[in-house]
Amino acid sequence: MNKIKLKSKKGAMVILAILGLLISIYLTTYHFLGVPLACSTSGLINCNNVINSPYGYIFGIPVAVYGIAFFIAELIVLYFIKDIFAKVFLNGIGVIGIVYFLYSEYMVGNICEYCTAVHLITITLFILSVYLYKKKL
Repeated sequence: MNKIKLKSKKGAMVILAILGLLISIYLTTYHFLGVPLACSTSGLINCNNVINSPYGYIFGIPVAVYGIAFFIAELIVLYFIKDIFAKVFLNGIGVIGIVYFLYSEYMVGNICEYCTAVHLITITLFILSVYLYKKKL
């Protein structure tokens, strides 16, 4: 029974990583292919302002590209690496990245709903990886 619970947590992590990957791909297509964003463009929630701000790029690369790399790494770790600490470590890096992204939204004065979804996914992945780590101890 306990193994089933652990497998369902891992399955949830896979689903979350795929959702994060899809959001990151969508935002990347906006940057490189001009796919229109389906989001609010006025008021506090304005992903356009956040994504196109100077904080929306790191070393000239849209942060969504880093999101793609993160979620692909997440899927690789989930499928191919047995060491649960690697999962905790990777998701810890993701949470550290979120601190930067929250700071950037604060500096811009807007919130990006897609970014917020990725933040929640990443935090949930971290919590689940810590839970799995504790269960393995």
